[in-house]
Amino acid sequence: MKKLLHYIKENNKFILFLFAFSWVLTLKDKIGIASSWDDFVFHMDTSFWVFLNAFFIFIGVDFIKKNTDKNYSGQIPSVWKYLKFFGISFICYIVFINVLSVLISVGFNNFSRNFNSSYQITYRVFRQIIDFMIFGSFSFVYLYYKENKNYKKQLNEYRINNSKSKIRQLKAQLNPHFLFNNLNILDQFIEEDKEKASEFLSQFSELYRYALRNSDKELISIQEELMFIESYFELMEKKYVGCYQLIIEDTIKNSDRIVPPFCLQVLVENAIVHNLGTTENPVIINITSENGIKIKNNKVEQHRKKKGNGVALKNLSKQFELLINTAINIQETEVEFAVTLPFIKMNTND
Repeated sequence: MKKLLHYIKENNKFILFLFAFSWVLTLKDKIGIASSWDDFVFHMDTSFWVFLNAFFIFIGVDFIKKNTDKNYSGQIPSVWKYLKFFGISFICYIVFINVLSVLISVGFNNFSRNFNSSYQITYRVFRQIIDFMIFGSFSFVYLYYKENKNYKKQLNEYRINNSKSKIRQLKAQLNPHFLFNNLNILDQFIEEDKEKASEFLSQFSELYRYALRNSDKELISIQEELMFIESYFELMEKKYVGCYQLIIEDTIKNSDRIVPPFCLQVLVENAIVHNLGTTENPVIINITSENGIKIKNNKVEQHRKKKGNGVALKNLSKQFELLINTAINIQETEVEFAVTLPFIKMNTND
């Protein structure tokens, strides 16, 4: 009984549709038979039996589909597959309903009255065929829609999980990149000034601890990311005093946007690594809101240009493609390099 109630609850909208359609169909037949309103007679029990037959067809169709559909699990719903189920269900319904009619007629000793002519038998079978064509078709359309909806939901869940997995892999590649660049700076400090090296290491360990804490997160608030890059920039200032400037627009500081962890830090780091700023000609890094979050810097060429394979930018762009199906926008001229990160809506990872 609980299973039946659960089944009805699960398919309540379609069952309600069958109930309403049974009433409309019965009403149409009664109006068609009557020659005037005086001749019109409507029996409520007739609609109930039509609905019961429709419900029985639906349950039978669903039962046959579930028991012959095991080999199709996880595949795209096929129209040809449903035509096969339709044929099997049609034969089973016609056989079952007639066997049941014979048994009931024999049980109530009405066999000779119910099956006394070929016309009655033909009429009965023809009506059963029409009933199945109507209610069976409705049932298969509903089940096809339901399966297609579930398939799309499963496919979407798979894509989301797959995207999250890829994002984690991309972030895992960025962490060593962040670590490697800063360890190079630490190595130089050790050679130049051990006291500064110790101070740098202490501050860097705090920064890296924060990075590890956020590495598993898919999105964080922009305020968290700004705090991180400000701490990171403060660390860089210890080596490159006055050679780089970081300017953050107030609208960004007060924004309620969300971003992937390290997205701004990667771009600030990129500006520092690939430009040789000096106190006379510093590299100025601006973070503004301009059709997204824009990070731009003037270009100060290095005498010995550092070659890069662009892994950080490629990974960052791939993250945004996986999150919102939009890549980052990179613009480069002879004097300026700019990257615009598209805005992410708050419900992206719902």
